[in-house]
Amino acid sequence: MNDAFLPGGPTEPGDEQVRLARWLQQVLHRTPHEKVKTSLAGESDHQLELMLDSDYHLHFYQQLPDFIMALLSHDSQATIRYAPLLYHLAGCEECHHAYLDLYDSLREAIHPQESRPLLGQGTRTLEATPQRMLGHLCLTLISQAEAILQQARRDHSNEESSARALLQLALHISARINQGNVRRYALHDLVRVATLSDHSEPPREDDPQVYAYTPATAGAGARRGKKIVRRAEMLTRYSHQEAPVIHLQARSLTGTITQKGQMLELHLQDLDSALRGHPVIVSVPLGSLLEPIRWIGGNPRSIRSSTAVDASGSATILLGQTELSLEKQEDRNLLEAMFLLLEVRSAEGWNRAS
Repeated sequence: MNDAFLPGGPTEPGDEQVRLARWLQQVLHRTPHEKVKTSLAGESDHQLELMLDSDYHLHFYQQLPDFIMALLSHDSQATIRYAPLLYHLAGCEECHHAYLDLYDSLREAIHPQESRPLLGQGTRTLEATPQRMLGHLCLTLISQAEAILQQARRDHSNEESSARALLQLALHISARINQGNVRRYALHDLVRVATLSDHSEPPREDDPQVYAYTPATAGAGARRGKKIVRRAEMLTRYSHQEAPVIHLQARSLTGTITQKGQMLELHLQDLDSALRGHPVIVSVPLGSLLEPIRWIGGNPRSIRSSTAVDASGSATILLGQTELSLEKQEDRNLLEAMFLLLEVRSAEGWNRAS
């Protein structure tokens, strides 16, 4: 290279390398730019900063889970297929940090029986993995699923299967979180994003014809709204002294989910007089995400009670069969997360609407 192209013009022979290095620094220097935070679709205020930050490169970020899973599966072609992503990670600090966080979390979640040495900390199993790390991973996966759906909508493409896979992974990882506040943090957007994935109507909290049940802590008295009174923060912690039951609540109404053999049963009490003497329809918005459950009727959004609500307002509805057991902590967490929202409405009104 001619010295005339180097900053400062011609140089002495001994200074050529120094001047060349300075010139390369100037060429490669990335001028800091202001981070612009805008909504991807102008529809949601719940998206993570990683989706809104202009420094986050969505196209490459979307490939991280698949790339990491390929590495964990010892795919010999992974580095070839994802060569552009590797090149991007070498130059993007934010995506590189995201890759490291996701890889560490996914490895712990996918291979829970393996232990890995940590410098100065011996070995660590999944049980010793920080709960907040798993919670952040769940929240990131849910946010990523929403980003994929928003991008697919703009591109007029179909990415429902990819989004569904991310939501399923988030649901299964959340079952390993035993701290209630961390699970609340991890899953508070799950129902909303799941309804985007399957193109269903989002839950309406003001619908007087729908009783929306959510997991509730025993004895909790806080109420708000007409029907919906609990969100993900009401996830209960399992006590070995209590029966294997998931407690539900909608306004002043209560319900429980129990298990007989492999059959999950929903028990409701004190239903409105308008429902008495009539069958009801139960809808579980997250039911399609949990494949191990064989739902009665085949559709978790339209489970019809086999008998009518009795004169006292009580009803027992068979939901479906599963090998998961409420006796096991992890299975219970998984089922409880799936019942973040359970809607009950009159079967007659449902039939007319259909």
